Amino acid sequence: MKTTMTKIRYAVLVTLGLVASGAVQAQGVTLYGLVFQFAENTRTSGATSPAPPAGERPSMRNAYTGVNDPQRNRISAGTSNLGVRGSEDIGAGQKVIFQLESGFSVDGSPGPGWAGRNSNVGLQGGWGTLSLGQWDTPYKTVGLPVNPIRVGYQADYTPVMGNPGFGVPATTTQNTRAGAAPDAAFDRRNGNVVQYWSPVVAGFSGRIQYSADEGRTAASATAPGIAPVIWSGNVQYDWGTLSIRYAYEQHEDYFGMSVLGGGAGATLTNTGSKDQGNKLVGIWRIGSFRLAGIYEELKYHNDDSVAGNVNDYKRKAYYALGEYYFGQASFWVAYGKAEDGSCSRVGGASCTTADLGADYYSAGLVYNFSKRTQVIATYYKVDNKKSGTYTVQPPVGGPVAAGADTLSFGVGIAHFF
Repeated sequence: MKTTMTKIRYAVLVTLGLVASGAVQAQGVTLYGLVFQFAENTRTSGATSPAPPAGERPSMRNAYTGVNDPQRNRISAGTSNLGVRGSEDIGAGQKVIFQLESGFSVDGSPGPGWAGRNSNVGLQGGWGTLSLGQWDTPYKTVGLPVNPIRVGYQADYTPVMGNPGFGVPATTTQNTRAGAAPDAAFDRRNGNVVQYWSPVVAGFSGRIQYSADEGRTAASATAPGIAPVIWSGNVQYDWGTLSIRYAYEQHEDYFGMSVLGGGAGATLTNTGSKDQGNKLVGIWRIGSFRLAGIYEELKYHNDDSVAGNVNDYKRKAYYALGEYYFGQASFWVAYGKAEDGSCSRVGGASCTTADLGADYYSAGLVYNFSKRTQVIATYYKVDNKKSGTYTVQPPVGGPVAAGADTLSFGVGIAHFF
C-alpha cells in the first residue's frame, strides 16, 4: 500500500502532467503554490505556580502547573502549499470553477496532505459564485488582509483572535464536530460546506456558508441526538483604499462551552449548544501608511440543566496594527488584547473569569526582493494574566500552562509561484 506521501507525490506528478497537456491548458488550468520556511527562537516563561486562592481563580478549566516550555529553535512551514485551479466556460456567461490545494512541509513535519486546504468545485457567473467543498469560513476571511505577512501564522493576530485560550488552537481545519478543543475555535477552514460569494455592487460584497450536519447523531437512552452545524457570513464595503468588514458565525451543537470548562457536552442533561462570533474589521491605506483594526466578541452557551455548571461565557478582544512602506520593504507594529470576559452558572450561582485575559505585542519587517519572493523578520510576545492560556500557532511545546508568556523572534523566507 502506498504511503500518504507517495500518494501525494503521485497526485502532484499527475497534476503536472495534466497542466502540461494542451487539453487542460485550453480549460484555463493554473498550477500555483507557496514555499515558506521560518526559523525562530521561542520559549515560554512565568507560568503561574502555585495555583491562586479559590476566590482568585476563574470558574472554568485551567491547569496551574508552573511548568514552562524551555527555550528552543524551531523551523515552521507556515502555509506552504501546492494547488491547481481552473475553469471551463459553459456558455451564457457561466463557468464551472474548481480548486484543489494541498499543504506540504519542506522541513519534514507532517502536512495536511492532498486537497487538505481550500478545495472546491462550483459555478460562477454575473450573479456570483456557488461552490461545494472545503474552504475558509467567511468569518475567517474578513480578517486575513489585516496581516502584513501573507504566508502563515507568524506574528499575526490569531494568538488573541478567533479563540478564547483554554487550549483551543489558534486555527483549525474540520469537517464536523470532533468532541475536542478545536470545536471552540472560530478561525477555521470547514469541510462539507456550501458557500456563496456575491458580486461587488456599489462597493458592497458578501459571503455566506453552510457547513452540513454530517456529524448528526440519533438519540439513545444515554445520549441526546445532536446536529452539529456551522453558519458563517460576512459583508464588506470598499471605498478606495478603505475597507470596512463585518462577520458573524454560529456553531450549533459543537459544545464549545464544554471545552472551556462547562459541563460535559452532548449528555441527557446538556442536550444542545450555541456558540457565536461577531467580528468587525477596518483597513485603511493612507499614502505610505496602512492602519488596521479588529474587534471581536465570542459567546459560548450550553443548554445545561445541572445546577452549578458554567453554561455561558463571553469575551471581547481587540487588535490594532500600523504599517509603514518604504522602498521594497515595510515595517509594522501591532497590539492585541483579550479581555477576561464574563460567565454564568446554571441556577445563578456566582461565576468569575478573573485574570483569564492576555496582551499581545508584535513587530516585523518584510523585504520584497520581487513580487514573488520576500524575507520576513518578526518579534512577538503573548503576555498572559495569571490564569490566561492564550498562545501562538503552533504552540511552543504543547498546550500552554496558565499564566505562561510566549516570547519569540525569527527570520523566514517565502517564495510564491
